[in-house]
Amino acid sequence: MLKLIIKSLWARRRRNSWLLAELVLVSIVTWVILDPVIVVMHDRNIPLGYDADRLCMVSLAALQPQAPGYDAHQAQDSTVLMNNYLNLVRRVKDYPGVECSTPILGYCYPCSPGNGNSSLFSEGDSVSRSAMWIEFLPHTQFFETYGFRPGKGMTPEELSDYNYTQNDRVFTENMAEAFFNTTDVRGKRCWSGRGENDTIYYPVVGTVGTFKIYSDWRPVSVMFTPLLSINVGDIPQYAHILVRLKKEVGMNRFLHDFHPWMVKEMRAGNLFARDVQPYSELIAVREYHGVTAVYRRNLAMAAFFLINLGLGVIGTFWLQTRTRREEVGVILSFGGTPGHIVRLLLGEGVVLTLLATLTGCLLYLQYAVKEGLYNGNSWVETTEAYWVTNFTPHFFIVSSIVFLILLVVVMTGIYIPARKISRIPPTEALRDE
Repeated sequence: MLKLIIKSLWARRRRNSWLLAELVLVSIVTWVILDPVIVVMHDRNIPLGYDADRLCMVSLAALQPQAPGYDAHQAQDSTVLMNNYLNLVRRVKDYPGVECSTPILGYCYPCSPGNGNSSLFSEGDSVSRSAMWIEFLPHTQFFETYGFRPGKGMTPEELSDYNYTQNDRVFTENMAEAFFNTTDVRGKRCWSGRGENDTIYYPVVGTVGTFKIYSDWRPVSVMFTPLLSINVGDIPQYAHILVRLKKEVGMNRFLHDFHPWMVKEMRAGNLFARDVQPYSELIAVREYHGVTAVYRRNLAMAAFFLINLGLGVIGTFWLQTRTRREEVGVILSFGGTPGHIVRLLLGEGVVLTLLATLTGCLLYLQYAVKEGLYNGNSWVETTEAYWVTNFTPHFFIVSSIVFLILLVVVMTGIYIPARKISRIPPTEALRDE
């Protein structure tokens, strides 16, 4: 069958050369369109690394000076303001259905609208590495409320209750691997500074499991910084309360009951709870203002172009197949079966598609070697290996997907007319001959 397919393709080489050229062009265009879409889909489907399904976030606000009940004395007393904030956290924790809660003070936390990063050196190393940082308040159940997976050494509960100094740090496991080539950070330190007299050492007291700082990024290095001196000017603008629900409590039911209670009871001094939303909505908002709009646009463009390219290729092969009625009639008159004819025509399509995809991908490879493949949305270096970050598997996997898409399109354009013309009587197929 393969020899017959090759002979048939060679006998129609002029027409097939145009089909081959068209498929080569389509394969290159498909590569360009699909590569960023596939990479973003891959990154978005990496697990978050913490349980966001049972999390919700309470946002705070403060009474304005002209509002009824405004207390000018409390507005100027930083201690009272902080106590009021922690008092609201305790009230949420005591609400039925709440497993634990923690204050979130600042603009850097998982899927936050803001971010912070810094460069550090591991002790004994002169090569700096970038890491993102998140501030937290010790002794507030921060790590267990977020539901971070435990790393080597202390549990999340022990990390929350540890007596930190200003320079102590907690690393994610992937950051520990990147800095120390191990997840066992006992006795490990990193440092920053501009010279020998300006060097600050940061002991690493423990690790938590790797997680994604943003849902559409791959996991990057993250370190947690204890917040021992609090800027009360961040309250209420950057003050939130993170809430983790018990396993048996549904999010919708909780929000339905919690919101009216929050409006009535969640006030301490000038502070009050303004809003509550599931963490999934917070993630969606961050994605929308980040790359989701671009991702959806690329996905829509990919769908539009692929549909049009597919219809064009299907139409071309459909017409080419229908013009072979006489050839099919000859094969039928010599005892050929409909199944044999369909397999022959489909086999020609497979060979053409394979040759075109190989040629198109090799042409695109020349560009990819020079400019690189699409690398996703992370602007901080990822520390874990994924196939999208490795050039060879990345190229071959996307090339395989391009081949499969083209193969389905070509087979569709051939099979339907081939099945129809293979079942007509030989005399009718040869009537025009």
